[in-house]
Amino acid sequence: MRRYLAILAVVLMVISACGKKKSEAVSIEQLHKENGVPVKVITIEPGSLSQEQLYNATISGAEESTSNAMLADVVTGIHAQIGDRVSKGQLIISFPSNSPQAQNDQARAGFNSARQVYERMQRLHSQGAISQQDLDNARTGFEVAQANLQSSEAMIKIVSPINGILTNLLVNSGDRCYPGQPLFTVASGGSFKAVVNVPESEISKVRRGTPATATWNGITLNGRVTQVALALDPNTKAFRVECVFPNTNRGFSYGITAQISLITSNVQNVIAIDRQYIVTENSQQFVWLAKDGKAVKTPIETGRDNQLRFEVVSGLTEGDVLITEGLNLLTDNAKINVVSN
Repeated sequence: MRRYLAILAVVLMVISACGKKKSEAVSIEQLHKENGVPVKVITIEPGSLSQEQLYNATISGAEESTSNAMLADVVTGIHAQIGDRVSKGQLIISFPSNSPQAQNDQARAGFNSARQVYERMQRLHSQGAISQQDLDNARTGFEVAQANLQSSEAMIKIVSPINGILTNLLVNSGDRCYPGQPLFTVASGGSFKAVVNVPESEISKVRRGTPATATWNGITLNGRVTQVALALDPNTKAFRVECVFPNTNRGFSYGITAQISLITSNVQNVIAIDRQYIVTENSQQFVWLAKDGKAVKTPIETGRDNQLRFEVVSGLTEGDVLITEGLNLLTDNAKINVVSN
């Protein structure tokens, strides 16, 4: 008997719970019917629609130069640090002056000797003691010795090739280098550069002067496309496109990987809405409009898009009130309650 009463009590509790849930459901539905489905709206206004192509690229200096070792020897001195602003011709790295490959001592001795001879011949020529041919021969010998010394100096004293910022230092004092080994990189501080590989299917929209942006860590620089390759690179199967961005923000750094956006079109005075406001059923696109306190299901046709926003070519006009939230609760001609944003 007790077991029977216990089972009966459980059954009654289940029935009571189900009835309560049904009552609550009916209450919410009735509330929407009486007060309207809560929605948020925006008023349609003409605006712009930009189409863009996105890539990732490493940021470098617009003008950048890397200097290499010209001999095999040990680095004896480093005369600048990464981040230093350097001038063209400024000494950055030095090698031993007695390096056998540079033959600097011999070149300097030959230069001093040729200079003394040339200076003596100049004095003699001014006195009429030698011919012009003798003076020319002495000058040639001096210029050859000078060129030899300059070549030797260039091998042991590696200088900055441009004005800019030392962005990379690839050796340390005491390191043994080999000919052709990269030593350091200097970039001009005025602008940044990014190179992107644009596929064949997208290159027709890109040309010199196309607006571009570079975004990294929440910072955006505006620039333009400066070079577009005329031929497809057989290795990357894409076209090389170079973009330059004026250095207007110190938050940007050389060597970072930024998102590059090529803005291939920017259409003004069009009606464009976000993708999430468009509902598709059976290949038909429509939106919900607020009219006279009711939700009206309105078919639309779309045109251009940038994957996030779509141009609406028919179905919407300026001043229409577009429902943006509460879409999944709506039925055609349902009463709505516009809530504050």
